[in-house]
Amino acid sequence: MRHVADQLYFIALALINTVHGRLPFFVRPVLYRLCGFRIHRNATLQGGIRFFHVGRLAVGEGSLINRGVYLDNRGGIEIGCNVSIAHDAKLYTMGHDPRDPSFATKAAPIRIDDHAVVFAGAMLMPGVHVGQGAVVMAGAVVTRDVPPGRMVGGNPAVDIGERGCVPAYTLRRRFWFAH
Repeated sequence: MRHVADQLYFIALALINTVHGRLPFFVRPVLYRLCGFRIHRNATLQGGIRFFHVGRLAVGEGSLINRGVYLDNRGGIEIGCNVSIAHDAKLYTMGHDPRDPSFATKAAPIRIDDHAVVFAGAMLMPGVHVGQGAVVMAGAVVTRDVPPGRMVGGNPAVDIGERGCVPAYTLRRRFWFAH
């Protein structure tokens, strides 16, 4: 019986991922509430985002998550205010332990603080904390915390310097047909 329940859960999740991209932005908050997500009403999640779980996702005011982003929220994802996540970024909270004989899964939440930027194609691995105003460059693979105001890039990501400013912008991009 457990197998049937698991299959139904994954079918429902596939339906959520399919429907999300087709709903206008003003209807999406209903879906978010049904899924147990905490999405601020002034945050924008564009269509084409893939959720890996229901619940365990919080997105703050003014944050923008673009098309094609993978949100592996099985271990929990917390995104602050005015965070910009570019297309095709991947946030993973769960993986397998290759040193474990049973290939056990292990999970750790991801936290991204206010005014952080994650550029296109970047990957954040389980347990990463991206500090306030930090920048993750395009294609970077982040396996360790990024201190506030720092920029990282590469695979694996390494520190490439200060951002050089104190971000003061507000991201508010609510488009009727953004998907």
